[in-house]
Amino acid sequence: MLKVRSKKMMEERKEEFMEIFKRFHQYPELSFKEFETTKYIKTELEKLGIEILDYGLETGVIGLLKGKCEGPCIGLRADIDALPVLEQASCDYRSKNVGVMHACGHDSHASSLLCAAHILSALRDEICGSVKFLFQPAEEINMGAKLLVKQGCLENPHVDAIFGMHNSPEVPAGSVAVKNGPLMAAVDRINITIKGKGGHGGVPQRNVDPIVAAAAVIQSLQTIVSRNVSPLDSCVVSVCNIKAGEGTTNNVTPDEVKMYGTVRSYKKDVEKMLETRIKEIVSNVSAAYGCVGETEYIYELAVTDNCEQMYQIALAAVKAIGVDAFDPIPSTGGEDFSEYTEYGIHGFMYWLGTRNEEKDCVYSWHSPKFKFDPECIPIGAGTYAMSVFEAINALK
Repeated sequence: MLKVRSKKMMEERKEEFMEIFKRFHQYPELSFKEFETTKYIKTELEKLGIEILDYGLETGVIGLLKGKCEGPCIGLRADIDALPVLEQASCDYRSKNVGVMHACGHDSHASSLLCAAHILSALRDEICGSVKFLFQPAEEINMGAKLLVKQGCLENPHVDAIFGMHNSPEVPAGSVAVKNGPLMAAVDRINITIKGKGGHGGVPQRNVDPIVAAAAVIQSLQTIVSRNVSPLDSCVVSVCNIKAGEGTTNNVTPDEVKMYGTVRSYKKDVEKMLETRIKEIVSNVSAAYGCVGETEYIYELAVTDNCEQMYQIALAAVKAIGVDAFDPIPSTGGEDFSEYTEYGIHGFMYWLGTRNEEKDCVYSWHSPKFKFDPECIPIGAGTYAMSVFEAINALK
């Protein structure tokens, strides 16, 4: 009966849910500047009789829905920030904030969660436990989840399990990706400095050229993936930014070169090995060219890893609302949802399928032409809602 009622609400309120999505899409705001979005969410949750909890956040909303009896507390998280992108998508409800766009689909996450709140509030007498709604700011800059954890948003009451969702233009619309194991990669940053001795480019023998050393370092870093990592594992080491010299000067060897890059992996032992090898290569290759090489290795995000227990719960939830469960290929993109599981809470991240060639929903995240299919919002809402019931049954 519960499954039937949930599915019925998904169908009957489809148009209303789609309009909620369009409202989010038209008023995007950047990370930690989601003031109007925050105000809107608070107002809508209060209309549903959901308590707003105060954790000292300037943006973002934490809501609590108590069921008819005591039981596990299930967290549902959605990110709410947008990107500094000028929209070029083919839709008639474009962003009204010029130069700001939900180009990663956080509007679909926020609206799916808000619509799930509609479903769950209507079914609160069926909930033996509670639901904590986490509308999180600043995912795009990898700082929102860290802030929520620091502010204690997973406590009072303590969250026993948490679910998150991200759209995917690679997954067919009408389905939900349910992955057992790593779904999104750990994200690390490398800042490399190679110091030499500058001088006139026409007399290189008098200089210690850090540019030549930097070129050798870049080439050598690629051997980590091909020679230090098992062919059965996956990782990425990319140098994406190089700075040396001033302006367009063409005849002066600089004193130093700075390089910035990203590292992606799925296993902690691989991640640790990557740090060690990168530092060794930068230091030793630079020394071979008479330079000094230094590496600052920054752990930004842990891997988003779905454990077996949560996978079974998630799979049951998706099947319960009558949607196809899609087994996806993991992404080397990162997600700060992993901060919640690093805190020690069991978590699961879904991908909400949105690929639809007929509606031009084919562009990748962060593209100015990115477009989400609004008809997928009831599926996202139903998935969130049914996750609560399945998790409470499994954990009580």
